[in-house]
Amino acid sequence: MAALRYSGPFLFLASIPLLHLLAPADPFATVALILFSLVLAERFSRQQENRFAETNGHLLPILYIPLQLAVTLWAAHRASRPDAGGWEIASLVASVGATTGIFGVLAAHEMAHSRSRAKRALGLAMLSGMTYRHFDIAHVYGHHRWAGTERDASTARRGENLYAFFLRTLVRQVAMAYEFETRRCAKKPFPAFRNRLWRDALIMAAIYGALWYVWGRMAAAFLALESFVGIFVLEVFNYTAHYGLMRERTSGGTLEPMSHRHAWNSSAPAANLLIFNMGRHSDHHARAAAVYGTLRPMDGAPELPGSYAGSIVMALIPPLWRRVMDGELDRIETAPKPVYPA
Repeated sequence: MAALRYSGPFLFLASIPLLHLLAPADPFATVALILFSLVLAERFSRQQENRFAETNGHLLPILYIPLQLAVTLWAAHRASRPDAGGWEIASLVASVGATTGIFGVLAAHEMAHSRSRAKRALGLAMLSGMTYRHFDIAHVYGHHRWAGTERDASTARRGENLYAFFLRTLVRQVAMAYEFETRRCAKKPFPAFRNRLWRDALIMAAIYGALWYVWGRMAAAFLALESFVGIFVLEVFNYTAHYGLMRERTSGGTLEPMSHRHAWNSSAPAANLLIFNMGRHSDHHARAAAVYGTLRPMDGAPELPGSYAGSIVMALIPPLWRRVMDGELDRIETAPKPVYPA
């Protein structure tokens, strides 16, 4: 029964085809249900032991990814039908994109940090379902090394609004992944052939070509639109996760180590059950390979004032976001900081 505590993503995913049976436009409700549930869950903060998530929690992302991909293919087929209306297609794009950008990405993220090649391959399959395969490289080898610095594509600068960040991170993540792959393959024979970004481009071209060939151009268009929604949702999360929390340099020029102070957290246990504990973001950066069920709140880590759900809504309105979050940054910046050797 302990596994049921993490059943939220599965229920939201199942709601898409079930709501579609009632009316073609009803899957729009899935997006509202997710947001409402995340906000409501922030009100419940009772800590509960969950040994299942600590010992067997990796099974849930492994199970979730094939289901998400199956719903994505089903929705692409529905959208390609001649009788599919505009509202039906829009509802499927929004709902599938939202579940992909939240739960699908979080499951893929869990796999990306695994030492198992099979699990990493499963994570890449999920990222293929949102046309974002390079995220695997940019996140693991770029973000986790440079988070909280100007070099990181996924760290939002203070004063940078969401939409400017979105455009910047889209370009810079590809560039970071390409730079890493170029260095990795430089001394190997046939470096271009070994570069995973070129391989990813060929795989995505094959996926889009297959959808177009089997179900027509609307199926391929659906994947592109759903992917855009999923990528946007993911990058809103990235925007809120590190906004303004920059690592400093010591008097000797050494970069301050990444610490619990450089990520925003949302530590209400009930809400974290819905997002694979990713609200405990500081602990994830401290122990990137740790299974999500073992992540814990860290004393002194910055807390988002409106939870991740509330913060995502605030981020969509830049003046409101800056009014709230810049005040939080001012408070953090005036607090005593640890002293590192030069």
